Amino acid sequence: MMTAENRGLLAARGFSPARRRTGSTGWNRSAPFGAVARPAPAGGPPPSERMHDLDFLLGSLRCLFRTGAVRTARVRPILGGHYYQLDLTHVRPRKKERIRGSWVLGWDRVDSAFVSYYFDDAGIQGTSTSPGWQDGHFVLTGSFVLGELQQHAVIKSDITRIDEDHFTIAEHIEKNGTWVLLDTQDCARKR
Repeated sequence: MMTAENRGLLAARGFSPARRRTGSTGWNRSAPFGAVARPAPAGGPPPSERMHDLDFLLGSLRCLFRTGAVRTARVRPILGGHYYQLDLTHVRPRKKERIRGSWVLGWDRVDSAFVSYYFDDAGIQGTSTSPGWQDGHFVLTGSFVLGELQQHAVIKSDITRIDEDHFTIAEHIEKNGTWVLLDTQDCARKR
């Protein structure tokens, strides 16, 4: 049971006790499927309801690449739920390297599209956009700088949900006007 003093402390720090998470897993069982409690915004409009389209990412992810690499991520809402941030670790066993990065996704109210910002310690950075789910696919397309190769590239990430805790990503690069498959990922979520 939360005391009035604790509720006041949480509210002062931007959290809404009315939308608190419940249960040992942190999920609000009375909320709609996949919904998660978010910190209340300090000012401005509330987060877009479209952000719930990405709730399947929230929690811990483990993605296995066709090429043998492994990516893990911790995914959480930030900035009052206006964005979701994936803190990533990417391990390439063959090259014996570990890359750390962040991927931030949000909803652009002006252009009615999802926006994505990616950056990592290997020098890769970029932005992409998506209209959202269409025919079972969430496709992000955008321009990236590939630090290791010192070149620009247009990359498309096609996400397909298998179930609430399992999805795949097919990543393509544009070469001479044609999409060429870079790699695929099989991802599982642990809440």
